Amino acid sequence: MQRATLKICARAAIALAAAAAFTGANAQQVRLRLAASLCSSMTGQVLTSQQVPPLSSSAPAGSSVNAALADRMEQQRDSYFARLDAVVPFKGLYATGMTDQSFAPNEGGRYSFGLEWELYDQGRGEARRTLERLKLESKTHYVQLLRDMEQRQLQENLLAVEQMRNKLLALLYQREAGAIRPVLERRKQELAAGRATRGDVAEVEYKAERAALRAQHYTGLGDVLVYPQAQELINQIEDVQLQPDAELLERAVARSADFRLQQLLAERNRFLPSVKDNTSVRLYVERSKDFERGPYTVAGVRLRVPIGNDEVRDAVAAASQGMFQDQQDSIRAALAQKLALLSERLRLKQNDMRLLQAENRMVRQKAELACYRLDHPISSLPDSDRDVEELTLRLHELQREILTARLEVLDVLTQVSALVKPRQPQELYSLRAH
Repeated sequence: MQRATLKICARAAIALAAAAAFTGANAQQVRLRLAASLCSSMTGQVLTSQQVPPLSSSAPAGSSVNAALADRMEQQRDSYFARLDAVVPFKGLYATGMTDQSFAPNEGGRYSFGLEWELYDQGRGEARRTLERLKLESKTHYVQLLRDMEQRQLQENLLAVEQMRNKLLALLYQREAGAIRPVLERRKQELAAGRATRGDVAEVEYKAERAALRAQHYTGLGDVLVYPQAQELINQIEDVQLQPDAELLERAVARSADFRLQQLLAERNRFLPSVKDNTSVRLYVERSKDFERGPYTVAGVRLRVPIGNDEVRDAVAAASQGMFQDQQDSIRAALAQKLALLSERLRLKQNDMRLLQAENRMVRQKAELACYRLDHPISSLPDSDRDVEELTLRLHELQREILTARLEVLDVLTQVSALVKPRQPQELYSLRAH
């Protein structure tokens, strides 16, 4: 009886050991197969690429109203100013005439007609002064409109970059959510088999929920206005090298609407009231007849000069001129500070992107090592399947961070471009050769 019992126990132990060995081998095979699929996916172009994919858009091609209008206004500015300058003032030449009839007996009537050239007061000089003031006001108004349009254009360009970021994040979070989904299923299977804790499952569940919620958020945002030149530039943004700060500053000052506006405002000093504004000089030639007197021709000059001087006026004009000069110096200093700040920020963002690329290389090497350990298991080393999963998910995160970092650099470059207003990209930056 005892021997029979021992035989039954031995058979049961052998069966359990065989079942355990089969289950362990099967589980190990499943882990290796699932992790190996991640190793294969890492070599795919989707995960290895650090290039922003083409971002399609259903936004109309003419959506960039401000950019087109600002370019047109800038191109027309010189021709508009030239047309204003071509307008000539009134020459101050008048035709004069007068006639009357006396009611006294035997006195008859009188008349006169002739030409009068008025140089000051209401004539040639005042006409020129009035026209120049109107020209200056028109130029000032035009530059103010141009400045406002440039600000709206910058806002539109920054919005376009932000929309590109949103659409890119929607795509990347969708990919990340798809990569996390099988990992979460494996964690749940491992929890049921006793190979994982609830904390392990909760961590992956959080990552899955974060990716799903953010994909849902960014997918629901408005469509993107994609600039083809930005799409081409963004994938080589790490090679962008700004031109020297001094060169950028000179271009920014020469093309600054605020700086030009101060120049125009300074010219208003010429129109402060002056003694000569009340000076009257007229040259005339007339043919006249006075009552019973016979016709005669007369020529002469009429002159009226006020008594006084322009000392106070000149002092005010000098003080105002100094104030506007100080404003120009302040604008120049502010532009230099903005360019220096943005240039440093651009270099910092590029440096951050390079650090992310270096971390990406390190994580990829670790993932390749983990994949190698899957193919060549070593009993003294821990299982590599979870390492492959975690490293793969980290590669998805790094890809997202690298591609969004490209857009951050583009954002800063857009702000620098708004200050410099380059006619050609070479005026703003050059691309370093690899």
